[in-house]
Amino acid sequence: MLLTTTNILITIAFSIAIILLIYMFLQNRKLQYRVAKLRYQINSTEEKLQLHTIDIDNLIMMLASIHEFGVTATGLLSKEEVSQTVVDTACSIIHSDLASLMLINSDNELYIISSKGLSEKIKKETKMKIGEGIAGRVASTGKYIFVENIETDVRFLRPNDNDRYSSKSFISVPLKVKSRVIGVLNINSPKNKKQFNDRDLKLITILADQAAMRLDNIELFNNLQSFYFEMVQTLARAIDAKDAYTYDHADRARKYAKAIAVKMNLPYTIVRNIEYAALMHDIGKIGIADNILLKKEKLTEKEMKMLRTHPTIGNKILAPVKFLSPVAPMVLYHQEWYDGSGYPEGLAKEEIPLGARIVAVIDAYDAMTSDRPYRKALPIKTAVKELKEGAGTQFDPKIVDIFINILKEEKLID
Repeated sequence: MLLTTTNILITIAFSIAIILLIYMFLQNRKLQYRVAKLRYQINSTEEKLQLHTIDIDNLIMMLASIHEFGVTATGLLSKEEVSQTVVDTACSIIHSDLASLMLINSDNELYIISSKGLSEKIKKETKMKIGEGIAGRVASTGKYIFVENIETDVRFLRPNDNDRYSSKSFISVPLKVKSRVIGVLNINSPKNKKQFNDRDLKLITILADQAAMRLDNIELFNNLQSFYFEMVQTLARAIDAKDAYTYDHADRARKYAKAIAVKMNLPYTIVRNIEYAALMHDIGKIGIADNILLKKEKLTEKEMKMLRTHPTIGNKILAPVKFLSPVAPMVLYHQEWYDGSGYPEGLAKEEIPLGARIVAVIDAYDAMTSDRPYRKALPIKTAVKELKEGAGTQFDPKIVDIFINILKEEKLID
């Protein structure tokens, strides 16, 4: 009886142990399942975070590209430079190799001012009326158009060489200043990307808006510069008109001063200021009496002293005018000599502003080759000889050499 009871207890204990083992096994499997599920969720989350991180990095790079365009474009002064920077930036943002920027000309036509991936022939020959084709419609409506396939879209104007497109889908975005459309930006999607997404469109639109403002500012700036230039020319001619012997002196001086500055590869702004200086270098003669300016006999010492005040008078006239203030020092010092024996301050070599050194050479050459009250014009060869002899003393030798080469290119001397 005792043995039987013991056996029963052993059996019960064994059964309980088996049940506990089974329970523990099931709990362990359940725990393993939960752990596996958590690991999957963690891995999935990590992958999503990695994708989001890549996406954010790409977005930051795209926004950085737009910011860089804004910074770079600020220093650009020509529509061509700005337009090409826009195209390059758009291609960088979208990772495309095909884009173009079109502006509206005076004939109310769109023309390609800059591009990437298009031949020069296509760039030069492509023109379309407002309302014509995709770009023309965008210019007309001021709203973007997305084209999934240019080969099947009836709105697309197909040149004969349609196969040049590596991608068949593209987007055309207007360049608008307030409600006025000034151009259109066209960009094809990358080869490995079937279509644009909302982010692409927003970024390209931001870029197009910045480009439109910059291009419009350049147009306003150019119009203002043209106005200033015409005003300066008019004033310079008025000065020349006082003396029939020096008529058109300022225009000739401007032409050669600009040619020298361009040969020296100077920045556009400096070239422009040197042009102004050449036009305005004698403006101070307004304050010199006609009996001195037009005197046929040799000037007295007192009269010469009065004449030599004209650079100082010119500086006083120009310095208060904001857009001409960089020109004033060139006018003030255009009678300085390279060896320091000129006036009004006796500056020497590089102490003399470059524009003043250029004007000095041109002014002397034109004076020698023009009729004066006291003598006839000298032959060009004689004037050139005088310039060579004055190089290093009165004139900057480098500028004399550049000017003589310009005269040779014009076949005025051998």
